[in-house]
Amino acid sequence: MLHFFHGVMGSSKTAMLLMQRHNCLELGLKVALVKPAVDTRISVETVYSRVGLQAEAEIVLEKGYSVREQLNWLAVQHAHSDFEYIFVDEAQFLTEEQVQELADLADDRQIFCYGLKTDFMGNFFPGSAALLRLAEDIQEVFGALCWCGKKATMNTRINKKGDVIKEGEQVLIDNHNEIKYIGLCYKHWREGKSHA
Repeated sequence: MLHFFHGVMGSSKTAMLLMQRHNCLELGLKVALVKPAVDTRISVETVYSRVGLQAEAEIVLEKGYSVREQLNWLAVQHAHSDFEYIFVDEAQFLTEEQVQELADLADDRQIFCYGLKTDFMGNFFPGSAALLRLAEDIQEVFGALCWCGKKATMNTRINKKGDVIKEGEQVLIDNHNEIKYIGLCYKHWREGKSHA
């Protein structure tokens, strides 16, 4: 089954993924950890949560890579036939074709994709749009709050002065120097207000 867990920045999506993966590994299940290469916050190979949890991805997907081919290669490296559980972090950065491959692979394995639904402009990412169409199980990861205390529903790009940015490249990785991302309620995202 293909699962899609989505939430705004700061909702602990990656922490949940890493804890779920850990539990599967403790049970001795065959598990693969996957991430898109575009996520370079810590390193290309590292799946990292802001709460401090991290793990090295077994597969780092470039845009043109086949998920099926990468999983087959990894299974050979681990000397077993296949993976029972696949965890994908930052799934919004997958291509539509890669999500289609995951959906096709999900008949006989559990595939858990975690990521953002929309970008800082309120638009769908290609990977998220495909997951919303193809996933059999879609759940929101709730936990992030706006500075006003309301539920955060919008991903927001801000500069180092705290100004809300609503134009620019869709993908610009959080570097904590020039830009960062926070969750805001719709009202404060619309108003461009990142703090009281």
